[in-house]
This record gives sequence, structure tokens and C-alpha cells, in this order.
Amino acid sequence: MSRPGVRLGRARLEFDPPLAPGRLIRRYKRFLADVELENGQKVTAHCPNSGSMLGCLEDDAPVYLSRAANPARRTSHTWEMIFINNGWVGVNTMAPNFLAARAAEEQALRVFAGAREVRREVKVGPHTRLDLVVERAKGPLYVEVKNVTMVEQGVARFPDSVTTRGAKHLETLMELVGQGAQAAMLYVVQRGDARSMGPATAIDPTYARLFHQAREAGVALVAVQAAVSPQRIRLTRRLPLAE
Repeated sequence: MSRPGVRLGRARLEFDPPLAPGRLIRRYKRFLADVELENGQKVTAHCPNSGSMLGCLEDDAPVYLSRAANPARRTSHTWEMIFINNGWVGVNTMAPNFLAARAAEEQALRVFAGAREVRREVKVGPHTRLDLVVERAKGPLYVEVKNVTMVEQGVARFPDSVTTRGAKHLETLMELVGQGAQAAMLYVVQRGDARSMGPATAIDPTYARLFHQAREAGVALVAVQAAVSPQRIRLTRRLPLAE
């Protein structure tokens, strides 16, 4: 159950027009996936996920695609989700950013209490941007958002491949806290078979070390679970952190 005062159900992403069903042929070159649609047509879809997608790739698995808004785009569809382990897994890394912004606007988590304005993609350094800055009376909250799709024995793990960019984000959040600001890392677990969330130490020990350092330094590490379906994605509950 969600903790008292948490209204995560308000943060949702509705798919309109409806998504197109198909089956995965293969994912390759990180950002491409070949899919056979329900009508037999084969298309190359954009894969909006730079990770390895470890644990959520299976040939011939059911998938859903959205149609590209720009008809002139080289890939006519975007891959949104895949059916793995008896449930849908959201693979589009942009969905968590949208859901996080909605959750902040709705003050759906305690970390977003007092939110007055939410700004996205904010530059905080010469070469660094963060996903959100939540303006509050007591000062801004700097937020980075991560999409989590890997689950091992009921524990959602991040990252699914070595991420120097992710490590830099943790370091940036710690620097901001050290300067007297408040900062948070929001992990959105886009699958329903996780009971907790923690760092993938075996995959990226550097990130895992920074994860624990950030927690000790005062960065709010928050993990939330999303219910993923072909109709919508909505945040449902906060997950406890694991080692």
C-alpha cells in the first residue's frame, strides 16, 4: 500500500490515440527495434532506451508501439512496452520524466510538498542538466529521474549497464546538497513484479557506491512503482530501498 499522504494515482500517462500491438523481432544498435505488427507488417521502431534492457528483452514477446507525431521521421513508431514475466514493462525512458513532473505538480509525494512551479530540463552547470526543478516557498528542490526496468528476485535494480552519466547526476545532487540546497533522485520502476529497489552493484559498483554516499549526504532517494498497461501508465506506490 502507498504510505499515508501519498496520492500517486493522480500521476498518470494516458495513451491517446491507442497503441499498436505487435511482437518483437529484435532490438539492435541501442535505439532501434524490429517489430511485426498485428496485421503482419514489419516496422523498425525507435527504442527510447539507452540501457542494456537486461531482463526485459525476449524475441517474439508482445509489445506495444506508439505512432510518431512527425510523419516524416525515419522511424514511424516508438516502442513503449513489452510483456515479460506475466506483466507489461515500460521501456520508454521519457515516460518517467512525464510522470515525475505530474507527481510534482500534484504534490503526490511528500518530497514534493509545497510545490508551486515545476520546471523541466534545467541547466545547473556548464555541462549538466537535471530533469526537474520544483520551486517551493522553502527553496527549490533539484530532481533527477531514472527509469528502472530490471528486476532480480523481486528487487528492482539500477542501472542495467555501466552509466557514467548516471554517476555524474548523483555527484551533482550531492554537490547541490553540500551547497545548502535540497535534492532528490526519483527512480520509476516501470514493472509490477518488484517489491523493493536498490543499486545494481554487480553491474556498476561505482554507481552503487555513489548511491549509498548520496543517501548518507542527504539526497532524497525515492523509488516508486508504476502500473503499466496498453491504456495508461500510472504511479501506484512507493517502494522501500534495498541494499
